[in-house]
Amino acid sequence: MDPKLKLIVKGNPREELQLLLRLKSAHIYPKHCKVISQFGDIISCRILRKDLLSVYDDPATRSLKAPQVIPADFYDDSGYSNVINKVNRHQPKTKKSPVVFGIIDFGFDFSHPDFLDNEGKTRFEKIWVQPLKQSNKNKYGYGEIFNDSHINNALKSREPFKSLGYHPGRNDFIGRGMHGTHVLGIAASSGVISKKSFAGNSPIVAVDMGSSYVNGSDLSLGDSVKLIEGLDFILKQAGNRPCVINMSLGGHCSDHTGNTLVEIAFNNILKKRGGTVIVQSTGNYFLANCHNAGILSQDETIEIEWLFKARDRSANEIEIWYENEDRIAVELLDDEGNVFGESFPFQDSIINYDGIQNGIIFHRHNEPNSTKNHINIILSKRPDSRRLIVRLKGIEISNGEYHAYIERDDVGQSYFSAEDVNTNFTIGSICNAPLTIAVGAYNQEDIYKTPMHFSSAGPTIDRRIKPEILAAGNKIVAAKSAAKFQLKSKSELTAKSGSSMASPYVASLAVKVLEHFPKINIYELRQLLFKSCTTLNSMNKTIINKSGYGVIEVNKLNTLLKLKKKQYENNKST
Repeated sequence: MDPKLKLIVKGNPREELQLLLRLKSAHIYPKHCKVISQFGDIISCRILRKDLLSVYDDPATRSLKAPQVIPADFYDDSGYSNVINKVNRHQPKTKKSPVVFGIIDFGFDFSHPDFLDNEGKTRFEKIWVQPLKQSNKNKYGYGEIFNDSHINNALKSREPFKSLGYHPGRNDFIGRGMHGTHVLGIAASSGVISKKSFAGNSPIVAVDMGSSYVNGSDLSLGDSVKLIEGLDFILKQAGNRPCVINMSLGGHCSDHTGNTLVEIAFNNILKKRGGTVIVQSTGNYFLANCHNAGILSQDETIEIEWLFKARDRSANEIEIWYENEDRIAVELLDDEGNVFGESFPFQDSIINYDGIQNGIIFHRHNEPNSTKNHINIILSKRPDSRRLIVRLKGIEISNGEYHAYIERDDVGQSYFSAEDVNTNFTIGSICNAPLTIAVGAYNQEDIYKTPMHFSSAGPTIDRRIKPEILAAGNKIVAAKSAAKFQLKSKSELTAKSGSSMASPYVASLAVKVLEHFPKINIYELRQLLFKSCTTLNSMNKTIINKSGYGVIEVNKLNTLLKLKKKQYENNKST
């Protein structure tokens, strides 16, 4: 059973749980399971806690998962700056794009001029604010959905946020600007304040994941169930129109083979729905010191240092993934070499340190989606010593490869010692799917177009190229949202760095492709974008692992689009 699922088995039997489920057959469902959204064999569903075990054991169920935290892919760039431009540019009348731009993120300033059309009306068709208390009934059972009429009416007010009942900067106390507004501005600015983007004529459908209350716990972040239901919301609104979805989201842990239920859902969408693209930031985890990997031999012991910050008061977590045919034991030791937690294949065990029970080790054989073995170590708090040893023992070894990830923790990130860190395979937890496009960041001010120092490196653990594309990610200027105490947008811009800033640029280029070829399949579209890249000439393995097919070049893409259009017209005439 999924470790997180074991943590929520006990509790109020009548509580309705939000879960992801993989079906053995896409048309046969378990009993006692209410389907909310479906992409092929992946569904999001609601199950009463009293029925959880029966659904898990149902013949129709292949895999059942509790929600996984999906934080925004934010890089803390201390060199950010604000740019104010109060002079609105003259905008010629433009035709509305047939391509819908979907975004799942946090904090959308609908009052910013860059998201208005030529008539001063909103380009947002809908915004689903998932954390808000539901006041308009929707099929998902949470959050509030605002349509363009709601937003346009609010824009007529002197206090549009108050009028609508949604302040995008509710968590922005110091005026740095919300992640979602800036990301959206890079992709879809109409050009009123900042430079017009390639998706500047697209209608926008946005999902604000915000904070979320999941199965009795306030995670203060979005989660995998709400992410999948956000995708469902965007695609339902898009209808038959072509659609590009940007997600600058992700964490550290997962099997990194593209076999999480979220990633399988991504692939199912892209295989079935023509004219659809999902673009993701690869992550800013290269320097996070949160990945360790190695080859463990028979009867060998490997020790890994796990370090904690003094002010870390949050829970901490490690996932270790290894091959199905192997058997690895794990021990946790303190500074003095005392073992206070251990797990042999495939036994769960309690962790006791600092005098009380403070954690648990889950140890699973043959996780049903990746087929790998999985060790999940969860600590309720950091140890007083601030240093632990994770000891791995090779019990039965045929392959020996393992990968260990410390989960992302924006409250107090723990980390491996520098000697134990492997910076490859550090792409985000949900951007390993074969058909999505993962984007890394490069420094556009560097003549060598070097990948940014923080940008995550591939490949996937099953050795596929990720990220596939590099785009500019150094101090990118785009829309800045109003801060918490402001009544509406101040028409400001801000500069931020990160792979989050690279991803929406590539997403906007995908819009450009779909405007020419609205029914193109994902395989052809991927190849168009990859052929538009300039490979970085480097012998450095790290640069190769960060850069994929290279830096995206819009001029190359324009040339390829002209050629493809000419070929299409020639074929049509014959």
